[in-house]
Amino acid sequence: MLIGMRLAGFKIKTRNDKFKGFTLAEILITLGIIGVVAAITIPSLVAKYQKKITVIQLKNTFSTLQQAVKMSSEDNGDCEDWDYTLSKSEFIERYFLPYLKASKVDMTITFTDLKGGSHTFGNSYPKFMLLDGSVIIYVQHNFQVSNHLVVDLNGLAKPNKVGRDVFVLSFWGNTLSTYTQYSDLKMKHNDLIYRGGTSGQCSKYAAGGILGPGSYCSRLIQTDGWNISNDYPW
Repeated sequence: MLIGMRLAGFKIKTRNDKFKGFTLAEILITLGIIGVVAAITIPSLVAKYQKKITVIQLKNTFSTLQQAVKMSSEDNGDCEDWDYTLSKSEFIERYFLPYLKASKVDMTITFTDLKGGSHTFGNSYPKFMLLDGSVIIYVQHNFQVSNHLVVDLNGLAKPNKVGRDVFVLSFWGNTLSTYTQYSDLKMKHNDLIYRGGTSGQCSKYAAGGILGPGSYCSRLIQTDGWNISNDYPW
């Protein structure tokens, strides 16, 4: 059996020297801690990422449609002078599609608002799809009470929920805007997320609105500097 020797201040390791490692119990405890931390942090990180992507998609789609309304107004005159006697499909084909890289689609889509209410849009509502896959539905056909476009950022993919992947836009005058039932662009955060609202505020406790509770969510995101706030009903 070899023994340990010292030579010039160095120790030569022998077969009898023992090397310490982790026990099975220690490894299991460590993995358990990692699992708990992951379970706590990963959902938060995923939600944060989803919110960021949602804002980017909404802002890009809003900009694309806003530019289309502007170009159409330059060719066809002010929005209030457009021909609202046309059918919804004819209206879209004349005033929107020539100014967008988009194609008409025929489908029935059902959305859920923040309170769980169901809203279905069948073939009577013209729809078109942009190059990024978002689907636009032309909902209202009366300039006197504004015209509404419903935007589904990911087409038929879930969750098909207002305020998550479904948002409402409107055009007043010659510009497209995020939706409220008022033309005032200076509405405050609390006005838009007010729990007791009756016009579709971005809250499950609200009522009314073109798509029920949550109809104002697009305006809330814009008001907050194109950001989803901590009290946003995600």
